[in-house]
Amino acid sequence: MKRFFILFLAGTAIFAACWQFTVLGFLLSSVAGATGMMLLGSALKLYDRMRRKRAEDRPAPEKAAGELVRDGMEKLRQISNTTRMVQSNEVAARIRDICKVGVEIFDYIKKNPGKINKVRQFTNYYLDATKKIIEQYVELSGRRGRTPEIEQALQKVEGMLDLIKQTFDRQMANLLEDNLLDINTELTVLKNTMKMEG
Repeated sequence: MKRFFILFLAGTAIFAACWQFTVLGFLLSSVAGATGMMLLGSALKLYDRMRRKRAEDRPAPEKAAGELVRDGMEKLRQISNTTRMVQSNEVAARIRDICKVGVEIFDYIKKNPGKINKVRQFTNYYLDATKKIIEQYVELSGRRGRTPEIEQALQKVEGMLDLIKQTFDRQMANLLEDNLLDINTELTVLKNTMKMEG
């Protein structure tokens, strides 16, 4: 209805302009107004079609976040499952701690899909690298005849687990940064309002 009203007004304006300011006469002014309405209508339809196409081509943040969360949680599940094969309870616990932070990150993204861009590098690089490192650790630690090189590689991975956990923690802190800024702003405004009111 709104579109028809806009088209009608445009056609009427074209008719009035042609009738008033040219020597076309009533019939030709009417044809010009009707033609203007049809051209404008076609242009609006084309614009709507192009806008819908662009919207279909671009995944919605919720859909993209859902896929990212599903993939990330699956990788975390795989990492967590490998802890069953880790001989050292202490190393297995450290890996589970990493997975817990990862779950917190993906839970946050599930609740805040608009923040998906903040975790793309984390999921595309850090999570995959962590998964690969831990899988290789499990494979090497399960070998019977350990050479000094294998022992050195295992110790290197065990040393890296703390750094990986720090990276996961930092990613979670980056996600919460905006929330903390909002809370601090609200507190400042509330404090200033309370001071003004006495």
